[in-house]
Amino acid sequence: AVSGRGFDARISTEYDTTLPDSACVYCGNCIAVCPTGAIQWKTEYDLREADEWRPDDQEVTRTVCSYCGVGCNLELHTQDEKIIKVTSPADHSVTNGHLCIKGRFGWKYVQPD
Repeated sequence: AVSGRGFDARISTEYDTTLPDSACVYCGNCIAVCPTGAIQWKTEYDLREADEWRPDDQEVTRTVCSYCGVGCNLELHTQDEKIIKVTSPADHSVTNGHLCIKGRFGWKYVQPD
């Protein structure tokens, strides 16, 4: 969640509780809403550290999540034919850009490290 306003805004848990005591389900939506990019996907971080992050070579493929019956739209971001992250369109009527943990990180099931 985003806590505070203006220059005091920050990513936080509800009521600023500690992470283990919070209602966080580790869905990764904080990555999607982080206003500064300080919270990154691990795959993106690793590729940047290895100087292999190439946004111009990345493709985005839209698909539908198959984990449950909701039918969330997913955007698979790939580089070198490997999934590097999964997002959801902000304008999607069901998800509004948010995903559950399975939708956001379930791609590791189809493509283990």
